[in-house]
Amino acid sequence: MGDAVVRLARVTLLAALATTSSCVTAEYQREIVFSPVSKEGVARLVPGEHDLGHCLELLGAPNFVWERRGDAIALAYASYRDAGWSVGASVQVVRGMSASFDYGELAGRSKGFVLLFDEHWRLEAVRSGYLRDLRGPIERPTPQAME
Repeated sequence: MGDAVVRLARVTLLAALATTSSCVTAEYQREIVFSPVSKEGVARLVPGEHDLGHCLELLGAPNFVWERRGDAIALAYASYRDAGWSVGASVQVVRGMSASFDYGELAGRSKGFVLLFDEHWRLEAVRSGYLRDLRGPIERPTPQAME
């Protein structure tokens, strides 16, 4: 008897939805920003041995550049990929008024490499991972207000 009640409830719900004015949408989105830098090229970089010019020649122009202490800098090479499905529905509640919802499951990824250079623009270190995790600790702090 329990299955019959569930089936009846489903049929009733579908009948109610069929009589209302509604719109259901589904959409697949894909976004790619920046081409990933060659992992093999990054693996060839040796901290303490290579300078800014060699790194730029090997990897090309960076996506981001940040100031660090003194004249030190950091270069970031990243790629961002976003893809997934989203589903939405809209139902007219009363004339001239509708209710809607959206559900999205989009996974954003911004991974890459950060190259840290000293004041003489010699490579100090190479870090990899999500840029949101790598950026904070290397940026130059904002200047303090002078009294």
